[in-house]
Amino acid sequence: MTGLKTTRPVMRVQSIQDVQSIEAQPYETHVTASNLYDLFRATAQHCGDLQALTVLRSPDPKDVGISLTHSELLQAITGAANLFRGLGLAPDKGVAAFLTPTLPDLPALLLGAQVAGVASTLNYLLSPEAIADLLIAENATILVIPAAHLDQTCWDKAQGLYQKVPSLRHVLVIGGTDLPTEFTALSQALMPCARDALNFIPTSDPDTVCALFHTGGTTGRPKLVPLTHGNQIHAAFGFGQVFGYDETDTVINGFPFFHVGGTMTTGLAVIAAGGHMIVPSPYALRPPEVLQSYWHLVESFAATVVSGVPTSIASMTQAWQPECNVSSIRMAVTGGAVLPTTVATHFQETTGVRLFETYGMTETAAAIAFTPGQGNPILGCVGLRAPYSQTRIVHVDATDTECGPEQSGLVQVRGPQVFSGYLEADQNAGVLDESGWLTTGDIGYLTSDERLVLTGREKDLIVRSGHNIDPSAIEDVANRHPDVQISAAVGMPDQYAGEVPVLFVVAKPDTTLNLADLHEMLVAELHEPPARPRRILVVDALPETAVGKIFKPALREQAIIEKLRSEVAQLCGTSVSLDVSVQTDTQKRAQVQAKLTGATKDQIAALTETLASLPQTYHLMPVAPCIRLGESEGVAVLTLDRPDTLNAASNALMHSLEVRLHEVAAIPNLRAVILTGKGRAFCAGGDLIEFGEELEAGTLIETLSYNQRVITMIEELPVPVIGAVNGIAVAGGLEILLCCDILLASEDARLSDGHAKFGILPAGGATVRLAERIGPARAAQLFYTAEAIDAQTALNWGLINEILPQEHLLDRAQELARKISKNSPEAIRKIKQLTNPNVDNQLRKTRLRKEISAFVTHLESDDLKKGLCAFGEKRLPKY
Repeated sequence: MTGLKTTRPVMRVQSIQDVQSIEAQPYETHVTASNLYDLFRATAQHCGDLQALTVLRSPDPKDVGISLTHSELLQAITGAANLFRGLGLAPDKGVAAFLTPTLPDLPALLLGAQVAGVASTLNYLLSPEAIADLLIAENATILVIPAAHLDQTCWDKAQGLYQKVPSLRHVLVIGGTDLPTEFTALSQALMPCARDALNFIPTSDPDTVCALFHTGGTTGRPKLVPLTHGNQIHAAFGFGQVFGYDETDTVINGFPFFHVGGTMTTGLAVIAAGGHMIVPSPYALRPPEVLQSYWHLVESFAATVVSGVPTSIASMTQAWQPECNVSSIRMAVTGGAVLPTTVATHFQETTGVRLFETYGMTETAAAIAFTPGQGNPILGCVGLRAPYSQTRIVHVDATDTECGPEQSGLVQVRGPQVFSGYLEADQNAGVLDESGWLTTGDIGYLTSDERLVLTGREKDLIVRSGHNIDPSAIEDVANRHPDVQISAAVGMPDQYAGEVPVLFVVAKPDTTLNLADLHEMLVAELHEPPARPRRILVVDALPETAVGKIFKPALREQAIIEKLRSEVAQLCGTSVSLDVSVQTDTQKRAQVQAKLTGATKDQIAALTETLASLPQTYHLMPVAPCIRLGESEGVAVLTLDRPDTLNAASNALMHSLEVRLHEVAAIPNLRAVILTGKGRAFCAGGDLIEFGEELEAGTLIETLSYNQRVITMIEELPVPVIGAVNGIAVAGGLEILLCCDILLASEDARLSDGHAKFGILPAGGATVRLAERIGPARAAQLFYTAEAIDAQTALNWGLINEILPQEHLLDRAQELARKISKNSPEAIRKIKQLTNPNVDNQLRKTRLRKEISAFVTHLESDDLKKGLCAFGEKRLPKY
C-alpha cells in the first residue's frame, strides 16, 4: 500500500509541453493503481481525515444525507464490495444494476459493486419496458432500487422485473421495510458485512470490466458500453492532471449517476485526487429549486469547482445570486455538448467565474480533452488531450487520412481510457477500428498548440445540395442576438436541395424577439448564403436529454413537421388543419403520419405528389372538420362540432380551431364572433386518452403549449367574442370560454375547472384568467373542489352575463352581435383594446408560461398517474 498514489497533479499543466513532460516518465510511475480499490486505499492513506463525499437530500445545505471522510468512504466501499461478492457478483459473473436517483447510499454501493464485479447504473427516466430490456441484455443478477417512500417512480418501475428478467436473483431496497418476499432490505443485507477489509482478493488486471453504461438511445435498445478498471483509472488520472483536481477541491456534482459526467467528470475523478464531491440533490440539477439554491450551496460549502452541461450553465446564470460569496470558486466546468459562445460569455460576465470546457463520451469514461485548470481557458476550445492518449482529426469521407493543421474533420481518440468495444460486437463497425482508434462522431480541429476545438456533430451536419453546413456556425450568430437565450439549427427536408437549414430559438424571459432583426443579423453575418436559415421558429424551450443536452433528433422531427405544414398551407390554404407525428421504422427511416382535417381528395393527391421526392415516407389521411364556420354581415359563428365526444379538446379539434381562428381574423369588415358547441356540451375538457398517450410518448408539454397559444388567439381577436354555453363546459372548455368577452348560458349549463379531480394542472390559462374574471376566492373554490357550478351560480358570481332557455341561446347571441355590428367598428375595436390591456401584459404572459413550466415538474407526479389510470378505468380516483 505504501507505493499507491492518488491522481492529484504530478506537475502544473498549462500547455501540451507539460502533458508531454508527464509522458516522459513511464506510465506506471504515475498510475500505480491496478483496480479501483487501489485508488480508494490511496486516498484513505494520503488524506483519510479529509472529507470525500457529501450527499444532500434536498438543496438545503443542512439537509445532509451522508458525509464521509476518505477513510470512512473506504470502509463503506469495502462493506458494499463484501455484500455484492457475497451475493455472487464477480468480474465474470453477473451484473449489479442500480435503478435509483443519487440517494445517500448510492455512491459507496456503486463503487463497491465495481470492486466486487460489474455495476450498471440505469436511467430511471426510461420506460419500464426499456429498463427490463436493458437488464436482460446485461444479464443482471442483482438490482438495487429505492423504497417507495424515497422514489415512487423507481419503485413502480421495478415492480414485475423479478419475473421479467430471468437472470435476476436479488432485489435490494434502499430504505426498505416490510417488503415483498422477493425483495431484501439493503440495511439488513449490509449488517453482517465486514467494513475493515475485503474478504476476497480484487482483480489485479486493469483490463477487467467493472462497469456497464448505456448510451442515450433514441430508438430501440441503447448501446451497452463496458468500461474497465483501467479505463476509469486513466480517466480519473487525466482529469486530475489537466483539471488540477487535488485534496483542496470541493466539487459540486450536478450530473446524474447514470451518466459518466456524474460518475467520472465530477465523481470518481474528484475522489481519486483526494477531493470532496458534493451531490446537491438526488436528482442532480433537474429540480428547479436546486438551481434556485445553487449559489447558496456554493457559499455554504465553499465550493472550488462548479459544473453543468451548457443548458444548466445558462440556467445557473439566470439563478445568479449576487449577494452570495463565491470567492472560493477556482473554475466552472462544462461539457456534454458544444458550448454556445454567448452562454459562456453571459455566465462569466454575470458571475465573474471562469468557465473551463471538457470533452468526453461514455466510450472514453468521459475523458478525451480538458481545459487546463491551472491555465487560462480559451472560449470555444475544449482543451488538451489526456496524458498517454492520442487525438487526431481525419477527413469525414476518408477516415484513414488525417487532416492538416486547423482543418476540420472527424475527431478520433486512442488511449487507456478508450473502451474495447460495445457489449454487442456488431455495433463496433464504423466506431472502433483494429488499431484502437475510436471515431467520436464529432467534428473539430486541432490548433497549432494541440488544443481541440469542436464545431459540431457529424450527424448534425446540414447537407444542402452537397454543401456541408455546420449548424454551430448558425447558432453562434443567433446566440449573439440580445433577445435570444439559446438556439439550435437543424436540416429541414427540401425537394430541390435535399435539406435546408432551419433555426429554433428560445427568447430571453420577458422579451419580445424581433424575427426580422434576427433574420437581418443572420444574413449579414453568415457569409455563406446556403447557411442562412430558411425558417426561424420561436419555441418555449429546446428539447433536452436526461442530462440536459439539446436533443436534436426531436428538432429534426419538428423540422419535418414544419415542412409538411408549409406544403399544406401552400396547396390547401388555411382551411385545412394538420395533426402529424413522426416515427421511425426498423431501418431508421422516418415515417410521417398526418391527419388533414378538411382536405379534399384532390388536395391529398397534390400533396402526395409534392412530397414523393422527399426521403421520408408520408402517410396522409383526410379527416372531416371538427369546427364549422359560418359568416353573415360581419358576424362569424364558430361551432365546435364533435358532439359524439362532447366536443372534447382533442388534437384534431384544437388544430381545427386554430385554422378557423385564422380564417375569422381574415374576414373583411369583421364585427363580432360567436363561439358555441353542438350537442349537449360546449366542451367537456381535454381528450384524456390522447393526453395519456402523449404523456407516454414525451410530447405532452409541446401539445399543452400549443393548446395554450390557440386558446389565447380567441382573446386576441380584435372584435368582441360572445360565448354561447350550450351545456357542459369543463377544464379546457372553461379555459376557452374565459377568453370570450360576453358569456351567455343555457339553463342547463354547468361549468367546472375539474383539473384537480384527475391529478392534472390547468395549462390553458385558467390560473390567470379565472381569478381576473370572478376574483381569487371564487376561482379558488372552483380549482380546489373541482366541482361544477350551475348557470345561476355562474351568473351570481359574474362568470356569465345571462341565462336563457336552450332554444333561445343562439338567437340571443345573434341579437347581441347585431347590436354590436350597428356601432362604430373602429370604436369597438379600440374599446376592446382599452378594456383588455392584459393581452399585452408581459407579467401576465410570464404567468401563462408558468402553467406550462409547472406541468413539466408535474409529469412524474404519482397523483397524475393515479388520475389518468382512474379515468381509463371509468372510476373516480382515490388519493
